[in-house]
Amino acid sequence: MLAFARLLRLSLAPTVAADVIVGVLIGHAGRWPGGGSPWLLVGASLLIYHGAMALNDWADREQDAHTRPGRPIPSGAVSPSAALVLGWAMPAAGVCLAATVSAPLAMGYGLLAACAWVYDLKGRGPWRGPMLLGLCRGGNLALGMALAWSTQEPVACAPTPILVAAPLLYATFIGCVSLLGRLEDGQGGTLGRRPTRFLKGAAAALGAIPALGLALSPAPTAWAWAACTALALGSAAWLLNAIPNEKWTQELVGQAMGRALRSTLPFTAALAILHAGDSVPARWVALSVLTALPLSHALRRVLPPS
Repeated sequence: MLAFARLLRLSLAPTVAADVIVGVLIGHAGRWPGGGSPWLLVGASLLIYHGAMALNDWADREQDAHTRPGRPIPSGAVSPSAALVLGWAMPAAGVCLAATVSAPLAMGYGLLAACAWVYDLKGRGPWRGPMLLGLCRGGNLALGMALAWSTQEPVACAPTPILVAAPLLYATFIGCVSLLGRLEDGQGGTLGRRPTRFLKGAAAALGAIPALGLALSPAPTAWAWAACTALALGSAAWLLNAIPNEKWTQELVGQAMGRALRSTLPFTAALAILHAGDSVPARWVALSVLTALPLSHALRRVLPPS
């Protein structure tokens, strides 16, 4: 069971669930909808994301045999065929689960699964891979927003600038983190100052979150904007603190990558706080995203995320 949990990288599950939960909150203009539809979308995203992780390990099994022989497939703990079945069956099940909510959302999750499959099998590359990963995670947030348009009841929706800017900003952040992640195993030649550039890009995306409050109507409350600003800028500063005074080494890149991955939940939590408004359920949602941070960190000690 531990080997399969490592294969699926379950330590990242809180970040995937947070994408959808925060997207639902943003799409409904700071209100939390009733019913089970949001949780069905969370389940769909988890199935697609973790299934794609299994397919990722299947595609990387030969490389991992040289660079990470302790991974589940090269170590023999999980067979390649089992990983392949999970890699196709779980995302397909996720799309079917989204179909129970609405046909348009099923199409959206089908595109999300297709992007993940393309990345795993054909989408590697110094820029193409990170762009696809950014599209997947930004799309995950956007699909949570899209729930507001799939319901039969009229709901207040978020302003258009937010609906465009939030997923784009998140995709940029994930893209920068993914570019940094490529350097963990020495891909792409010498390190130079590239890790610094990628970290600064991710930190800039984090620091730009409070500016989204300017596009909100009505404007966020003073406490929400202040809390969002403190969390976003604090996380950006903590991320930039990983930049060494001397030159980069593989060990330092790995440490910086750990910080970058741990910044994913503060990113979505800052978005949630910004949109919580005066809705008590929405504030509980924002708090739940924050409390997922220690859970994810504890899981990483047993289930490495990258």
